[in-house]
Amino acid sequence: MGFIGGLLGALFNALNKSLTIHRMRCLIPKGKIFRIIEAILVAMVTTTVAFVAAMTLGECKKLPVAPSQLNAENASASTISDSVRTYFCPVGTYNDMATLFFNPQEVAIKQLFHQEGAFSMPSLGIFFLCFFFLACWTYGTAVPSGLFVPCLLCGAAYGRFVATVLVNVLGYNKIYSGTFALVGAAAFLGGVVRMTISLTVILIESTNEISYGLPIMIVLMVAKWSGDLFNEGLYDIHVELRQIPLLGWEAPHNVGRLKAKHVMNTDLSFIFPHTRVQSIIQILRTTQHHAFPVVTIDTKSEEDLPTQEDMLTMQNIQYRKNSLLTRGMQQRRRCHSYSEQPLLYRGHSYNNTISESYQLNREDQFDMEATHSLRFHGIILRSHLVMLLKKNICYSYSSNLDHQKIAYQELTENYPRFPDIYDINPDDLDQTLIVDVTAYMNPSPYTVQPQSTVPQVFNLFRSMGLRHLPVINHQGQIVGIITRHNLINEFLAKCLSDLQN
Repeated sequence: MGFIGGLLGALFNALNKSLTIHRMRCLIPKGKIFRIIEAILVAMVTTTVAFVAAMTLGECKKLPVAPSQLNAENASASTISDSVRTYFCPVGTYNDMATLFFNPQEVAIKQLFHQEGAFSMPSLGIFFLCFFFLACWTYGTAVPSGLFVPCLLCGAAYGRFVATVLVNVLGYNKIYSGTFALVGAAAFLGGVVRMTISLTVILIESTNEISYGLPIMIVLMVAKWSGDLFNEGLYDIHVELRQIPLLGWEAPHNVGRLKAKHVMNTDLSFIFPHTRVQSIIQILRTTQHHAFPVVTIDTKSEEDLPTQEDMLTMQNIQYRKNSLLTRGMQQRRRCHSYSEQPLLYRGHSYNNTISESYQLNREDQFDMEATHSLRFHGIILRSHLVMLLKKNICYSYSSNLDHQKIAYQELTENYPRFPDIYDINPDDLDQTLIVDVTAYMNPSPYTVQPQSTVPQVFNLFRSMGLRHLPVINHQGQIVGIITRHNLINEFLAKCLSDLQN
């Protein structure tokens, strides 16, 4: 049963993967209305199949007679009689197919687990096939459909079908069908999700039968092994299809040669400590990054500083001078010089052409040819920038000493559903004003050196739950940034291939 359950789970996953790929290619790009139409179609087909199967294929069976020996057994039989569905059957009988389709799934599972001899073999087989394909179609639609309970119900029907075959065909009369229903539920669910220990604990706690622990564990292991011969678990398939950067427990064993400089993203979008509202709105509307490094332009000498006419650039340069570290910090350098890195500017490297979509302000245009790189000062979250714009926390040249500030509680009051940049009307803001982000950025995020190995970076992401990791050279200049997308297996394999070539 475990081997066949794994094969059925692999078939379920393969069909659902094909449906999901078709849905992503043909349905989702057309808009939300088509996803709503699909959900309505699924509901209509499910209802039609349930009613037609119950009317034409269901069998009328006699209601179970309550035993008279024990009150507890009377109560149990009364509960079973209350949960069955007559559905056009004569008085004193019930429709076994309608009992499975029209009861809540939890009640139907209890019926399969505890009601002995209540369902015919054709009804169980037809119900299993119908529910198998309906559950496969439903998972992934625009409705909050579950996976555990439908798979338990489908597997329980499979187990009861096997028990009925053993009793009616092979003549094994001394077996309890509820045990086969439990084993079938474990086999099918294990074949779909490919989990072993957690499912064993869940099923033991739900049945309150510790004696079934070893059989359930064996069934789940066999179902996982047989399913893994063909594909992965359904959750892993959907994670891969949706390109979610879910990291494994450990870094791949063959990436020890890769360094942080090999996998980092050098196409940076950054924020200055004092930035105009227009620039922030444009950056937020043209990127989807979760956070932005806060930087200043690193100049060669004092002669390269701008004149007093450019007050905004002077403020950024003055902030960089005030935040320079002492000699004690310079003595803690651990890496060699990183002079081979390209010079980085907003969204592009020094060797690339600056995009025309960025309307650079005067502080962006200041003496780019004379600068070495970008001095890193911290990171600010996208949600915090949106909240600053929403609350209009900005100032003008005339009031740059007494501009308004807000507390951290106000900055995160909409957690976890922060407003989007498109929820803000740019016409309601004075885009010539300036936003000071120094009070709201994280001045000491986790950083790595360009020579740090990928396994070290991987362990840092896993242990600290990071979403972004700046790469800083020994001069305190940002040379790139690493996200979870840079650590997935496919991207690491590509970087390793490029390094070898």
